[in-house]
Amino acid sequence: MSKRIEPIQVPISIDAYHLLFEHGMIKEKSELIEGVVYEKMPKDPIHSNVVQKIFKFLIKNFGNLFYIQSENPISIGGSEPEPDISIVPEGDYSKSHPTKAILVIEVANSSLEFDRKKANMYAKAEISEYIIFNLKDKTLEIYKNPKNGIYTEMKIYSEKEKFISTAISELSFQYNQF
Repeated sequence: MSKRIEPIQVPISIDAYHLLFEHGMIKEKSELIEGVVYEKMPKDPIHSNVVQKIFKFLIKNFGNLFYIQSENPISIGGSEPEPDISIVPEGDYSKSHPTKAILVIEVANSSLEFDRKKANMYAKAEISEYIIFNLKDKTLEIYKNPKNGIYTEMKIYSEKEKFISTAISELSFQYNQF
């Protein structure tokens, strides 16, 4: 009987991730999630359109209060995800990526299960709210109140229900707004 060889995943640090990228060993369209490099999926037109609409809404209404980024890295724990949208504290990020976020938004169609798995990573980083725009079900999945690496609250909003943020006062919206 022959033994089956199983691939192993060896977690890497953010510094190793950057070094491997600099030497061309990691593709540009990738992200580091809890020490593992994942290739990012291509975006379909609806995904890109919704991300752009949300980004414009946030810039217009909150751009003078926060640093709002789209598909840019945040360095949290042993991860460097590139969420569709992140709201981070104002600061100079020319030498390093933000290490904190107030709120993160992922727009999910084909990536829905993977984006749900990211919730624990964001909770471990104590990101107050994590929002998934679920394009398949036309809902908002809201994860709140991180404690000990998990979100203690999760609620699903229908496309017509209004989400009101507890992390950013004055922020509210509905799925069908975008």
